Amino acid sequence: MTFEDSPHFSYFSCNSQQAHEASCWADLAPAVLDQEQNEKATDDTWWLDVCDATEEEVAAVARSLSIHPLTVEDIALQEPRQKIETFPGYYLISLRTLASSVDEEKAKSTDAAPFTPIISSPTMLFILVFSHGTVTFSRTGCGSVPRVRSRVCRVHDSSVLSSDWICYALLDEVIDSFQPHMEDLSRESEAIQDQIFIARDDDMTPLMMRIYNIRKRINHLAHSLSGKSDVMNGFVKRCQTKRWHPALPQGDLIVYLSDVQDHLVTILAELAHLDEITSRLQSNFLAQTSVNNMRLSTKLNSGLSKVTVLATIFVPLHMVTGLFGMNVTVPGQDIDSLAWFFGIVGVFVAVILVACFMAVRFKLL
Repeated sequence: MTFEDSPHFSYFSCNSQQAHEASCWADLAPAVLDQEQNEKATDDTWWLDVCDATEEEVAAVARSLSIHPLTVEDIALQEPRQKIETFPGYYLISLRTLASSVDEEKAKSTDAAPFTPIISSPTMLFILVFSHGTVTFSRTGCGSVPRVRSRVCRVHDSSVLSSDWICYALLDEVIDSFQPHMEDLSRESEAIQDQIFIARDDDMTPLMMRIYNIRKRINHLAHSLSGKSDVMNGFVKRCQTKRWHPALPQGDLIVYLSDVQDHLVTILAELAHLDEITSRLQSNFLAQTSVNNMRLSTKLNSGLSKVTVLATIFVPLHMVTGLFGMNVTVPGQDIDSLAWFFGIVGVFVAVILVACFMAVRFKLL
């Protein structure tokens, strides 16, 4: 099946718990509209998910479901701002999610490069909540939609299911999807804490890359989580104020939304704590690197001082031998015995021994 033939539209009925898929909106629209009218009478809930929709497909769905042109524009242009807006007949929530990828799954199943960060590209999830149904516009890799659909199928009390409850489940799933990344970062930071002070000089560069990758992943998660607190606070505030919009959820569902708020606050607090820990790790790493550099510098200076002492001893001797090698008359030149040679060598050895003794005596060697 090619990408063009893959199902872009998925229609799910909470009553029958069956999904109908189609690659073209024209093939699914009659069944959706008929089912929508029946479910309004039977008080059932439906869910339409549109994956990787083009502008033409978004416009076709909008005409069938009376979606506002401003919402169509946001979905077609993939407006990155996270927000909640109310329109006649429905309300819109747009959130930034973490998209799972095949590369991420492969990386988790192998042990190669354990400190290489897996950073999923953020994608936008648009949730349109009507009185009897929910419409979501998602991208490939957004795992929130299939997980929430599986969660809906596991709900035993069908009276709980509503379009607002599906919206809550999507919000809860998007927020909870950050928790595994937080746990991975926490384990990685703890492992680095134990290695900073026992790492060898050859391990400092890989350790530095691991700290850099953790900071990069924390910044990525902070960017993906930014704005969600404002969206949730605004959503709960509007739900608690009935005059805002009649389509907004009220009653017990506000308790569910408060639970999502608690999860978000917890994750943001953990992320801030991890950011603080990573900053300390970086400071400890720089301090340990400075100590190692000072130790190496001390060893190098000690070695250079010894080389300097040895050079001070041998350079004058080279000068003497150079003088004897000049093309001039030198002492002992006309004598046939080796007395002068051994005498000069003996003097050289005596000078070297005395110089080395004095250097050791004064702790220069």
